[in-house]
Amino acid sequence: MLGAGAATVICGLHRSGRLKSGPLGLEVSSRQHDRPQKIPGTSARLLAPNQDEYLAEFGWSEADIKQMRVDHAKMGAPDRPAAGDVFLNRRFRRALPSTLARLHRAEVYFGHGFFNIVGFGQLFKEAANIPKIGGFGIDEIGLLQWLFFEDAASFGFRGPRVTTDFLEGFRASEMHYEKRFGQYLFTHRAKPLWDRMRSDIGEDLILTSGARGLPKQSRLFLDKLMAQQANVSLVSRSLAPPGYSFHGVGDFDVGSRRLGAENFTHAFVYSQVFRRMQTLNYVELRYPDNNRLGVRYEPWHVKVAPG
Repeated sequence: MLGAGAATVICGLHRSGRLKSGPLGLEVSSRQHDRPQKIPGTSARLLAPNQDEYLAEFGWSEADIKQMRVDHAKMGAPDRPAAGDVFLNRRFRRALPSTLARLHRAEVYFGHGFFNIVGFGQLFKEAANIPKIGGFGIDEIGLLQWLFFEDAASFGFRGPRVTTDFLEGFRASEMHYEKRFGQYLFTHRAKPLWDRMRSDIGEDLILTSGARGLPKQSRLFLDKLMAQQANVSLVSRSLAPPGYSFHGVGDFDVGSRRLGAENFTHAFVYSQVFRRMQTLNYVELRYPDNNRLGVRYEPWHVKVAPG
């Protein structure tokens, strides 16, 4: 973790535009490196590159670098509240329990698999006519809309928005149902990659989460909000806000058949499945260690969609 007197400028940048490894994927240094540095064992001096040149070349400002250090510090303890965290307002806090309970009832009614691909348009329409779910109230819909339409960067989440339609669900013609795991995959985006991984890794590889529509992503997000006293920023460090999850456009999560509930913990890193994944040059993680999207390291989250 970078301390208070740590780096303020980037160095170790090659003219090719590549970066040396380091915190946040960057190599950084203190301002003392602005001065010519003597090369050990020689009489020559190394002139440090002009800071402003490098910042401009890569599109970063001093404020960007400062924010990246702040994000990195927060990701060192993603489940701990931090200064500047955003919380739900009073109105939406009151609506949180009933909204979450209604989404849980809807998931039970539709079934855990099918609920993954239902859209809010269908859910709002049918819930009003299904007593076991009940119609969504104004504040409940308001909470769900706020989570979707608010700019997630205000929560500290740096990833891009990938879903723009609040009401639309998935088309059945685009989906493949993996019966063994009760999950859906996008037929033309995710299934070929999943099949290839399954063939190369074997039966120990399991599918823990596939395609997710907005209602499912919202249910997961609200569950964490309840557990974290309505701290939206804290939840966003371990779960993409609704509209920002790449599960909505192709990504999927995998695990080891031997780990069970520990598949979504750091224990997965030590599994044979993950070790085998690391040898497959066609497998890429969406949220690698020290990523700059404000999301914790997720070794189980396989990148499928571009972006």
